[in-house]
Amino acid sequence: MTNAVIETEPESIRTRLARNRGVRRGIYALVPVIIAVISSINSLWNYFASDDLQQVLGNPFIKSLSNLPAAFTTSVWSFTATDIVFTADFYFRPVFSILFAINYALFGTAPLGWHLVNVLIHALVTLLAYVVAQEITGRNWVSMLTATLFAVHPAHAESVAWVSGVTDPLMMLLLLPTFYFYLRFQKRGAKYLLGCAIALYFLALLSKETAVALPVVVAYCELFYFESETAFKQRVIRAARILVLFAIPTAVYILMRYQALGALDFAGQSRYPLIPSLLTIPLAIVKYVGLMVLPWGYSYQHRTDFVESPVSPLFLVPLALLLLVAMAVARLKSRELRLGAVWFIVMLAPALASLSQFEPAYLVQERYLYAPSFGVTLAIALGIEWLAGRDWFGARNRIVAGAVAVLLVLVWGAILIRQNRVWDDTLSLHQNTIAVSPREPLAHASLSRSYYEAGWPRKAEASALTALDLDSRCAAAYLSLSYYARMSGKLDQASKYLEDGIAAIPEGPMTRHDLATMYLNLGLLYGQRKMVDLGEQKLLRSIEISPRAVAWYHTAQFYSEQGRFEDARVMYEQTLKHVPHWFAPIRLRLAMTYESMGDIPRAQSEFEKYLEIAPSDATDKESVRRHLTSLKGGASPKN
Repeated sequence: MTNAVIETEPESIRTRLARNRGVRRGIYALVPVIIAVISSINSLWNYFASDDLQQVLGNPFIKSLSNLPAAFTTSVWSFTATDIVFTADFYFRPVFSILFAINYALFGTAPLGWHLVNVLIHALVTLLAYVVAQEITGRNWVSMLTATLFAVHPAHAESVAWVSGVTDPLMMLLLLPTFYFYLRFQKRGAKYLLGCAIALYFLALLSKETAVALPVVVAYCELFYFESETAFKQRVIRAARILVLFAIPTAVYILMRYQALGALDFAGQSRYPLIPSLLTIPLAIVKYVGLMVLPWGYSYQHRTDFVESPVSPLFLVPLALLLLVAMAVARLKSRELRLGAVWFIVMLAPALASLSQFEPAYLVQERYLYAPSFGVTLAIALGIEWLAGRDWFGARNRIVAGAVAVLLVLVWGAILIRQNRVWDDTLSLHQNTIAVSPREPLAHASLSRSYYEAGWPRKAEASALTALDLDSRCAAAYLSLSYYARMSGKLDQASKYLEDGIAAIPEGPMTRHDLATMYLNLGLLYGQRKMVDLGEQKLLRSIEISPRAVAWYHTAQFYSEQGRFEDARVMYEQTLKHVPHWFAPIRLRLAMTYESMGDIPRAQSEFEKYLEIAPSDATDKESVRRHLTSLKGGASPKN
């Protein structure tokens, strides 16, 4: 009996110690989750903003769960099947579309439920941030601080308080466990853990395409992060093997993406030249770092003009700053800090690679920091831990470090709570851009459109004119004023605004897209005013400056209205090569053109293709079906 007591008592002590450690870890994990909910809960009273008006309120796709299988074969914006502007859509995000369909089934158009889902996803991502940080550092205090800082970072308002901004939290909800299972695989060697990582990575890709950056982090870990006596060549071989496994779901995703979008690339036609886009990357990174560490200036717009020369201070100074930071991180010789830095820059890389797609006002966007910010919050937590280990303040050193951490959480949390309300609706969103940048022309132009959509045309016109007072070359202001005049029936005034804009804006690589848009709109206005020759001239000029589907399509319509069906056919067929397969109107337009040209067999073929791909709720499907029947029967078609 004595021996039995001696043998079981230590076991009981070990069990109690393990239980206590588990309880403590649970508390450490729960604290940041609670803080995430508290700091984001005021977003529940927001309405819908910006893209939400179309993605939620105007999206027929999400209104029926029977549409869910189509999420894997169409793009995010394919529901706008009659507007050619949205055919330049390279967003293939089935998990996002499925989430919205489920949200609609549960909440309809009541915004509170949609915002609640965003808050809960953010809270879960915060929990996962703790879990991954714990796996990296093995220290509860550092992991809790990493997750807490992640929970309250003000830049996350755009991703959490904006319903359509959920793509990044949704991706991180799958990407963080992917990385966690990979790290566990490295420690334990169990192949099923790597299998879990691969499966979750595939789902992350289906949430947002930027998840494709994660294998680069994995490659870094294989080559440099894990302490190993293995020769570098062997590490390269091991990394290659693991990357091949990650390449399999990547290839499947790219194939699915191609089937849905008809394109292999991850972005559309560039608006701006490649060289200035590359030269602007250091400046953009510095701005992103600033948004992570300096808690002010948060806005929907962060104007960043393209850097056009390699000897410009806007290129050299940011580059020098980044090199200094990189050398400092390397000299500190902290594996965990270097991993945080690599995570930040790699997860930010897809946004940096897409700079040529965005207007200067949107080169830097806060939602793109949601995934990279985990690396920065980990680095800050490590810095506070380092501060706690110094002897600068004697016995009070830990107290000072704790006070710094608490102050940072309180300040960031307060700013986040304020930023959540900025996303109340589209109007408040753009009013905040003015408050942050009162001298920014595009901010006033954006507010102008919000006023117009809210039913305040006079305020809209005044804001657009303010934009022109600030910058006589603000294309968005000219386009908005022209649109308002056209909607009021003042076609001559609408044309005048565009003519003034074209005269004011110098032509060059950086203005090509704006000028092409203005020429296109001006050509269509001349067509409405029966000024046919001038209209054709402006439309062809638009195509010359920027060949693109929307210009070919509208030029084809212009020719069709003039009875020039052969010219219309050429433009429609050119359009067909550059739009996704689901864009049904191009088939209908081609069918009508072929019929007008007397080519009945080809007209029939195009009518049939239209009926195959047109949305089920298309109002003209039945009339098109009857018309096709009459064509096949040889009867005279009736309108």
